Order: sequence, then C-alpha cells, then structure tokens
Amino acid sequence: MTGFFQELRRRRMFATAGLYVVGAWLLLQVADVVFPGWGIPDTGINVLLVAAILGFPVALVFGWFFNITTHGIRRTVPVGPHEAGEPRPLRGGDYAILAALVLASATIIFYATNRILALPPIMVDDIEDRIGPAPADKPANSVAVLPFTNVSSDQENDYFCDGVSEEILNKLAAYADLQVTGRTSSWQFKGSNYGIPRISNLLAVRYLLAGSVRKSSSQLRISAQLVDENGTQVWSETFDRTLGDVFKTQAEIAEIVATTVVPQIVPAASLVYEPDLDAYQQFLRGRELVHQRDTRKGAEKLRQAIDLDPGFADPYAELAIAILIGAPKESEIEEAREVIDTALTLHPRMPRALAARGLLMQQKVPPEYSASEIALRQALDQDHSMVDAMNWLSAALDVQGRESEAMALMYRAYRLDPYHPSIAINVAQYELREGNVASAEQIMVKLADAPDPPRGIFIGLRDFFRDTGQVVKMNIYERRLAILWKHAYYGLALSYAMLAMWDQAQYWIDRSVQDHPEYAFNWMYPALVPAWQGRYPEALQDLVESIASSGVDTDELTWYSFGYGWWLAMAGEYQKAVEVLQVDYEGGLVSLDEWGLEGRQVLALALIGIGEEERAQTILQAIEQAAKGPQGGGRDRNPLAYWLALNAALLGDRELALERLRKAIDTGWRGYYTDSHDPRWLMVKDDPRFQAMMEEVKADLDRQRLEVEKLDAEEDLPALVDEAQAKRASAAH
Repeated sequence: MTGFFQELRRRRMFATAGLYVVGAWLLLQVADVVFPGWGIPDTGINVLLVAAILGFPVALVFGWFFNITTHGIRRTVPVGPHEAGEPRPLRGGDYAILAALVLASATIIFYATNRILALPPIMVDDIEDRIGPAPADKPANSVAVLPFTNVSSDQENDYFCDGVSEEILNKLAAYADLQVTGRTSSWQFKGSNYGIPRISNLLAVRYLLAGSVRKSSSQLRISAQLVDENGTQVWSETFDRTLGDVFKTQAEIAEIVATTVVPQIVPAASLVYEPDLDAYQQFLRGRELVHQRDTRKGAEKLRQAIDLDPGFADPYAELAIAILIGAPKESEIEEAREVIDTALTLHPRMPRALAARGLLMQQKVPPEYSASEIALRQALDQDHSMVDAMNWLSAALDVQGRESEAMALMYRAYRLDPYHPSIAINVAQYELREGNVASAEQIMVKLADAPDPPRGIFIGLRDFFRDTGQVVKMNIYERRLAILWKHAYYGLALSYAMLAMWDQAQYWIDRSVQDHPEYAFNWMYPALVPAWQGRYPEALQDLVESIASSGVDTDELTWYSFGYGWWLAMAGEYQKAVEVLQVDYEGGLVSLDEWGLEGRQVLALALIGIGEEERAQTILQAIEQAAKGPQGGGRDRNPLAYWLALNAALLGDRELALERLRKAIDTGWRGYYTDSHDPRWLMVKDDPRFQAMMEEVKADLDRQRLEVEKLDAEEDLPALVDEAQAKRASAAH
C-alpha cells in the first residue's frame, strides 16, 4: 500500500485531482454568474456539475498515463529494475490511449453543451421583472414569516415544522400594529433558492422571519432569525425546549419579533389553553391537508384531534371550513354549524370560527349575505390580517351591490397575500372589469411564475385567456397544467376545440376520463366534443349513456340539473329541459355567473320551445335587470357581453343582440367553432352583420390555430404528460 501511494505521488495524481477539482469549482462559479445573462436557467449548473463528475475519472486516467512538460505531453512509465521511470516521448500505443481520452472528453463536452442548449431559455428581462425594483411602499411594520426548515431526521415532521411557522404567523397577525403577509404567499418560497432581498421585494415587506425546527422524541430545538430587507440579521436566537413547551415558545418568538419591528407595540391577547400534544399534532396535519385542498383527509385528521381533546377549539373551526369549501350538502352545512357553535362556546371571539360562520352563511340555500358580513367583520376585528375573511367578505359585499367596498377590501387582501390564487384571480377580475387587460394578465402570470405555483392560477389563466380571446396562451398554460399536476384535461381539450382541432380535443377528453377516473365531472365528458361541434342530439345520447354506464346517483352529481338540462334544451327536448331546470333557475336572486345566467337562459329557451313565452320573458327580463345593477359592471366585456347578447336575441331584440355581440368580440369572444351554432342565436343567424362578425372571429381563430399546430410539431405533449405521470407515480412509491 505504501508503494502504491508513492507511485500515486510520483505520477502527480494528487496534484492532478486537486487541480481538476479547483478548475471545476471555478467553472461552476463562473457559470453561476454568466448563465442568467445568457438566458440559461439554473438547471444548466446541474448539467455542468454532472459533466464535471463524469470528467473526473478521465482526468485521473490521463494523470496516471501522461505528464505535461515543457517539451509537450510525455508518457509516464513505471519504475522497474531496468527503467529509471523518467517520462518518455509518445509512441504508437500511447496515441491510442490519448485518442480514447480525447474522445471521452469530447463526448462529455458534447453532452453538456447539447443539454444546456436544449434547456428552455429564460429572458433576462423576464427575470428582472420577477425580481423587480424594490416596491415604492414597504411599510415599516411589515413582516413575512417564511416556513421554517425541517432539520429533523424524520421528514414526516414537515407538517409540524410548517405548523410552528404558521402558529407564529397567526400570533403576529393578532398584533394590530403589524402588517403580516398571508400564509399562502410566504409558503410560495418554501424550499426555493430565492434570496432574502428578492423575496422582500416580491412580498413588499421590510422584515422576514426564518428559522428551523428539530424535533426528536420529546425534545425540540427551534432556531429563529429576523432579517431586514437586505438580508441583514436583526435578531437571532435558538430555543432548546421540550415538546410540551412549543406553545410558550411560539408565543415568545412572536412577541420578540413584534416588539423588534414595532418597539411600542400593543401586546396581543393570548390564550392560556394548551391542548393535548397528540391532538395538537393531528390538528397541524389536518390543517395542512386543508391548505392543500385535500379537505376529506384533512377533516379526518381534524376529527381525530377533536376526539383526543374535545376542549381544543382550533380543530372545530378548521373542520367547519373544510366541510364548507366547495358545494356542501344540507347535512354538511348543518354539521358545520354545530362545530362552529362548539368552537365559539370554547373560544367566544375566535377569529377563525367567526370567519367560518361567515362562510356558512354564504353557503346556505338561500345565502344570507348580511349575516355573513356581520360574522366576517367580527372576525376581522379580532384578526385584521385574515385574508380568507377579507376574500369572503368581499364576495358578500359584491353580491349586495357594494362594489367599491368589495374592491377596496380585495385589494387590501392582495397587498397582504399577493400569491393567494383566489385573491389574485379576483383582483385580476376587477382589473379586467375596469378594462385593464394587461394589468389583469400580469397579476396572474406573476403567480404562475412563482416557485411553487398553485394549480388554481392555471385554471384562472385558462378562463382569462379564453375570455380575452388569447387561445394560444390558453393552450400553453393548459399544457403546463397537464404536465405539472394530476388534473383533468378539460381546458386543454377546449382550447383545441376553439381552434377546430377536433382530433386533439377528442384525444384529451378521452384521456382525461382514462387518466382521472375519479373526476367528479366525468359523467358529462363523453358529450362535450359533439356539443362543441353542434351535434346536440348525439351529445345528449352520449350523455344519457355515460350516466347510465357509470352507475352514479344523479342526486349526488355536482351541477347535474344544469348540465343535463342544458343538453336537453340544446337537443330540442324542451319539455324535459323545463322539468329539470325550473326548480333551480326560475325565480330567486339572479346571479350573473356562468352557471346562474346560462341556466336561466336555457330554461327560457326551453319555455319558448313549448310555447310559454310569458314565463320565458319574465326570466329574461330579470337577467336584464340584474345586468343593470352592480353585478353587471363588466357588461361591456366578454363573457358577460356575450351572454347578454344571447339574452337580447332570445328577447327578440336583434339590434341590441348584434350591438352586444360586437362588444363581446372586441373584448375577446372567440367561440365561433364551439358556440356559433347555439340555438339561442336562431333569430339573428340570417343577418349579414352577424355572419360578417362570425367570419371575423373565424379568421382570427384560424391564425391562432397555425401557432398551436406549430407548438404541437415542436413538442410531443402526450409523451411529456406520460413522463410526468411516471415521475409522480415513482415519487409516490
């Protein structure tokens, strides 16, 4: 062994290895600096690292056989009894070895170069837009809590780590003199390589709290540090405690941070109740699942927390919200009411429980928006930073016709939580209503470009690009959605259908049912493409067969009455359509959303079809009245302008229908291939002005189709989706 090391030293192998490592490290440092300027993403550094690792054995082999001298490359010969071991000039066999090494090096360089060039480029301007200059207004009292890092050996402790961070955030939010960024936005940067100044600019905050948690059995170590917008440390401390001290420690950290940011701050009220630790951990698991929108599993964990500690108020409130998200049944609304009452009995002014009560009032049938407003305002009195309460309260105000109040509240929520998908989409809708199309798009694209973009923003972008006539962009973002997440391909199929690319539309509809058999709307998928093509009787037959073959209970189907009634009316089965639709869509408050408005219009179409003109006129006039109110603030823009054009056509007002259609087209309606055969257009279809407008829309769609056909030629989307699914399956196992 001693002789071997001496031989390594004689052949200068240690020097060769050291020089190679230093050279590779310098290369990576240079690449880290220059790659962004060349539009090469960060993954290019990973490619170089792999190439450097592959090249290391080649360098060692070269160092073993050869030596570079002032006389050129010389062969290092072994020390033997008859040889002095001095380097000698190259001979025939040496050239073969050298050629093999050069070939290996060239292959590695070729591999790295091609991989880097194949990476999708990112434009420097785009990066600068996302980093951006510091916002003009970073309030001095603004702080964001970044998710603490889990440094435990058990990765299952991630939920506990996030729980500690969120509890500190919630306690900080209770201080009236602090502006605390919402959880959704702060958690966008979990695991990202964004620097503190960049995060500070994106969140528009002056301070950030970061840290780590190590949990081992009953021992707990929490390290926390408060830094300013430049990354300079303001305060740092490590807390070595037992698990039972976690509640006191969270409160202690929050108080230190609050008094550091605002020295004269008014102390927040604190609860003395400390729950059972097992119940607390089940609560953290459940709340995290609800944040991830897995409300069923989240509710299970929250119920376990309640069973372990019936006196712990927090899981009751969170369970109520989990139950109320979506379209709850009457029995679920009643269960939510009971758990909210229990939470408020245990903690009479609990902000989350009050917010849950406000949400419940909106989910009732019929909704009680005034009562909802009262509960949500009470919640915000206790926690002025709760963006969920702001979001729900804004919706209640909007429905009551108080649009300016609703908008002001939504923009306030957006400042606190700019990466919250629902809030960002709502603000974008307000911008769109005001005609600020570019601003609306910028808000949503910013969220889609976040380190961990929520799938909801892609759905929002789908609807936005559809409504503004940007079908190519709609297709692009639907591609990203199909690759990034397990999600139905409805929007992708629709983007192809809007461009009359029927084979692709049918492929993604079929594949959606195949890949996602659990999806709640699968019962209507087989009827979509025939309906988009205007083959309504065939679509209705496909729908009936799909429902029968699936064996589902129609009473359990979400939006069944609207979907089935719509297909019946389109296919001319007017009497049946009236029977299905009249229960939900005749009388009551008129909502100008897609379901509420179209449901009433299609019912009116069916009533006209069976000769009940007066009932139809009553429904259509109610829509016209609603459009004149606060909800109709965006009636000059698609899609509302398009729906109101259909309304005018059903009313028999040809001139108003064509005027509204013109506005809809100018603001983005591009439904020529999927909607122009709608029977609601029957009375204006023969008008030359209608036909001219349809040709205009068709020409624009045909132009956009060429762009999507080019995308399909450049990218094998089905293969990319296959690859993404395989990776998710592998990660799951």
